[in-house]
Amino acid sequence: MPRDQSAGGCVSVATDARPRIALIAAVDRQLGLGKDNTLVWHLPEDLRRFKQLTMGATLLMGRKTAESLGRALPGRTNLVLTRSGQLPYAGMQAVTSLQDALEQTNGERLWVIGGGEIYRLALPLANEIHLTRVDAEFDVDTWFPPIAEDEWQTVESEHYPAGAERKLGFSLITLRRVTN
Repeated sequence: MPRDQSAGGCVSVATDARPRIALIAAVDRQLGLGKDNTLVWHLPEDLRRFKQLTMGATLLMGRKTAESLGRALPGRTNLVLTRSGQLPYAGMQAVTSLQDALEQTNGERLWVIGGGEIYRLALPLANEIHLTRVDAEFDVDTWFPPIAEDEWQTVESEHYPAGAERKLGFSLITLRRVTN
């Protein structure tokens, strides 16, 4: 445990060992993320929520997710986890590890935006998960990792049913890690 040696004494300093990491994803009923590096649904409410939550923040994504965006997302720091160091678009920055990405946040929250491998890497360290849960199942080839229910608590949930305004029903859900 870190020690503060000021004032001639030795005082314990409490620290939270878990970095500030939030995962944000849209998934189907089976935690499917997409197919052929694209989302298989279009939900304007989900896109608005994504923008509202991540604007001004640092994002971490894998190379395939970065390629699928078509550009760096404006108003955000776009970090791409890549072994090769190659970036698909100007305005993106390469990182070689999750630790490297965390070091670039200056203690602010890191938003992990995909894909499946990056979610699996970050989930054990995450404090929050922001899900858009689509009320359907799709033919997908990429999945969000399983969420251990005993490790997470739903702190916010809002359902939007299918109807005249939208083809697909969905829920916006925020989960926080349970601390022991």
